[in-house]
Amino acid sequence: MALLLTIVLCMLTVSGCWDRREVNDIAIVIAMAVDKEAEGVRLSVQVPLVSHMGGTSGGGGGTSGEKSYYVDSAVGKTMRDAHNKMQSRMSRHIYYAHHRIVVIGESLAKDGFRESLDIISRFPENRLTAYIVATKGKAISLLEAQPQFERFSGEAIRELVKAVAIPVTIKDVSQMLNTPGVDPFLPIFEAVNSQPKGKSKEIQSTGIAAFRGERLVTTYTAEEAKGLRWFQRTFDPFSVILDLGKKGRFSLYLQKGKADIKPVLKNGKIHFDIRVYTTAGIVENMSDLDLEERKINTMLENHLAKEVTKGIVTILERTKKTKADTIGLGIVLARNYPDLWKSKYREVWHDELPRITYSVKTQVQISNVGQTTTNITKEDP
Repeated sequence: MALLLTIVLCMLTVSGCWDRREVNDIAIVIAMAVDKEAEGVRLSVQVPLVSHMGGTSGGGGGTSGEKSYYVDSAVGKTMRDAHNKMQSRMSRHIYYAHHRIVVIGESLAKDGFRESLDIISRFPENRLTAYIVATKGKAISLLEAQPQFERFSGEAIRELVKAVAIPVTIKDVSQMLNTPGVDPFLPIFEAVNSQPKGKSKEIQSTGIAAFRGERLVTTYTAEEAKGLRWFQRTFDPFSVILDLGKKGRFSLYLQKGKADIKPVLKNGKIHFDIRVYTTAGIVENMSDLDLEERKINTMLENHLAKEVTKGIVTILERTKKTKADTIGLGIVLARNYPDLWKSKYREVWHDELPRITYSVKTQVQISNVGQTTTNITKEDP
């Protein structure tokens, strides 16, 4: 009887799959977009259509006439309200656990997106590791674009974020919004015509959106945003073109880099001493210069150092002008002078930014010139 009672009690604790959801009962969201509307907020979702994913005729899935995905949206007073409206007309349960991209529309970015993202952090079904990006115009238009290489624009955005942009996750944005001394930034993506112009719309990284608090205040072009790369936790390699005029042009790949920032108080003003270190490799030599000569390498290192410094100065000047501290200078100040930060600068940091001074010194080492020291297409003298 004791054994029988034990078995019965064990059976009572085994509930089985009472709350299971079959795959054919859910609509898996791979990307979502949020826009500001007059009536509230528009929530848009991109859902793959499994029945249309068998063949690959027509390229990326959209050029054959039948898209392999479905984009739906609804407007509500809140994101949850918009979700409920979509769910009321969708036969499958909207499932967010696999979404990898959140797109913020321009109007919402200018108005402030903090409240709209609150729902994402409250439910474990949503991913804090999903990338978040901004776009010009409506965010839903980015979901409706059909690139050639990927079946879904959401997947194309995810790959491009990792490859060419400065990645920002929802967790990163949450930390920046809740940390005094740093302002959020988001990579900007747009849907552009394919070249030569065709039926498809390609996804392109076009720059960086800089915020003061939760509101968009300015944008940087892709070229201007290179100066922001030096101040991230991890350095993502990128390429630069070095134009030496009549001497020729070089393409260099910046492989490693870091920036050390040291705040110094000078005559009651805050001064930042910035030292930048980078290692580069030459990938193109469009000149007659012989890279085997040490003086040529030294000359290239000096020119590249000036180019890197110029990019950093551009970001610093824009930071002072817009009062948007996407670099995180305030955090550096708080770590070095915690008492002074709390008592004097924490509450007025944005107003203090235009008065800061700085100095930038860049050290470059060219460690790789390629397999040859001269252009193999040039005739030997």
